[in-house]
Amino acid sequence: MSLKRDLGWKEATALGTGAMVGAGIFILSGVAAGKAGPAVMLAFVIAAILEILLGLCYAELASRYPKAGGAYEYVSQTMGSFIGTLIGWSYWGAWLAASSFVSQGFGNYLHSLTGAPPLLSAVILLLVLGLLNMLGIKFSGVVQVGIVIVEIIVLVLFFALGFGHVNYSLYIPFAPNGFTGILAAALVGFLSMVGWDVIVDAGEEMKNPSKTIPKAIFSSIIIVLVLYSGLLFVSTGVVPWQELGLSKVPVALASQQFLGDFGPILVSIVIVIALPATANAFIISISRTAFAMGRKGFLPKKIGFIHPRFQTPVWAILLGVSIQILFTLISSINIAVNATGFLYLLTFIFTMIAFFISRKKSTHEERSTQFLTPFYPVLPALALMISLCLLVPVGGSGFFSGLIWISIGLVIYFIRTKSIKDTNRIRVKEKEGNLSSIK
Repeated sequence: MSLKRDLGWKEATALGTGAMVGAGIFILSGVAAGKAGPAVMLAFVIAAILEILLGLCYAELASRYPKAGGAYEYVSQTMGSFIGTLIGWSYWGAWLAASSFVSQGFGNYLHSLTGAPPLLSAVILLLVLGLLNMLGIKFSGVVQVGIVIVEIIVLVLFFALGFGHVNYSLYIPFAPNGFTGILAAALVGFLSMVGWDVIVDAGEEMKNPSKTIPKAIFSSIIIVLVLYSGLLFVSTGVVPWQELGLSKVPVALASQQFLGDFGPILVSIVIVIALPATANAFIISISRTAFAMGRKGFLPKKIGFIHPRFQTPVWAILLGVSIQILFTLISSINIAVNATGFLYLLTFIFTMIAFFISRKKSTHEERSTQFLTPFYPVLPALALMISLCLLVPVGGSGFFSGLIWISIGLVIYFIRTKSIKDTNRIRVKEKEGNLSSIK
């Protein structure tokens, strides 16, 4: 049975925009401005170009491997299960590291409102969301959509109300830290605009997917870029970029310049309401990935256990939340951004290598029925080149923490090799049994 194809370009664009607009920008805007100065807007344009190029390549991979599940499967299909598993592990680490700066951001904005201890607030948020997920209580779709709409309204109003208060002298010098600073901010921008892959995932429900998917990816990224650029333009035009870079609540600080003392309170309330939804999305993704690794034998079987009453992967959730809390306690927002950047980029770099391998292996007949990235190999090569360039600003902390994470994955893989092989053997037998019963 196939899914009904009833999503057009407008619906697919709305889907991608909703997934990309996250409360993370309210935390990362200050980090990015502190790296590039007013040139942060140019940095986000570079990031958007990379997102579009990667999106086109992912669309081709999704059409070639329709039953696959993202980077792990794409790399496994082309380079084998060992490298595929390490890339899956890296992707999981990226989500874990990213979740720590979201929870820290919640703590910082709540502190600006109430004076509550930031780290304690961050930990309590993760514990509460973890418990709700274990019990099977989820944010409803209506709540998630409502929060996204509120975030978009805040971004539009922030630009509309702040535009008239911009001091253009604050844009000089435009790029105080040179191209190095722009690259570093582009990495932050790249992390702020992920989420377009939901369009690729929903490909089976698209009308004319070969045209709708690339158009929707391009449209949603441009919409989000415009929204984020408005925030960055006003922020760097009302507050010196150095102050934004040092602030733990950059959007609240900027709003104070044109809304008075009421501005930070209003902005902080909205962000404190919105960030739990973002943090919850991280917990869902992190726990489901851990659950899959438990089912495949990479992690202990218990991690792949579903609670009979709550119908949730309780041990996977517990493991994910525990690591999220650890990362939140031991890392700063800057270190978390660099670690996320390294692991995320590593995932995309290997996915791009998988893209070239899969294109070379595919036959002309197969390609005739699939979506193909235009201007091959120029655009995919450009995506790979920009991804490699963005590794430069990751810095020692990003490389060091990322390599430690990969080393842990290597150790686990070699310890669990027998379990992985046994699990694969059982699955093959089950498939063969299902096929024989059908016959």
